[in-house]
Amino acid sequence: MTQAKKLVKKYGKEEASYELSSTENNDCVVRAITHTFSIDYIDAHHFCEHKLNRKSGQGTMTSLYLPKVKQAFGCKIKHMGRPGKYNKDYRYLTRDQKSKVERWSNAKQKWVTKRVIKQVEYKVSEFVKAHSEGRYLVVVKGHMFALIDGKIKGNWDDNQRLTRKVKSAYKVS
Repeated sequence: MTQAKKLVKKYGKEEASYELSSTENNDCVVRAITHTFSIDYIDAHHFCEHKLNRKSGQGTMTSLYLPKVKQAFGCKIKHMGRPGKYNKDYRYLTRDQKSKVERWSNAKQKWVTKRVIKQVEYKVSEFVKAHSEGRYLVVVKGHMFALIDGKIKGNWDDNQRLTRKVKSAYKVS
């Protein structure tokens, strides 16, 4: 019997959710799923244990397990981005950035300015502006949080750390 089931049996669902959330570590994925799907902490914990192979008190390998989940709690989960250059299953999330490239041209004997559009990773602040409506699970290096209608939900300092690069994101509908 898992720890979550023992707590539900002992306290009931609501108190068990509170009790479990106060004792857990490395639970950013559980908290993000709780906010995104509007479910109890204990249900999200159970989902992460069974679908994402999370051990109690340890983190979750979201890049390994979450892309395989297509539906949860009656909602569809869509992995955003496009296939990478080397691995067709891995998806990366980028945006277009315009920049100028200057180089010396021997044929024209002058500096040539060329405008280039290149793909760069989103920063959290840019992703929030670009996706201000809807529900998203956003993955940054070693962490996950929920973005619901332009508001970041997760740990207490997620609103202040807006310069991190977004590794992947999942739209929940």
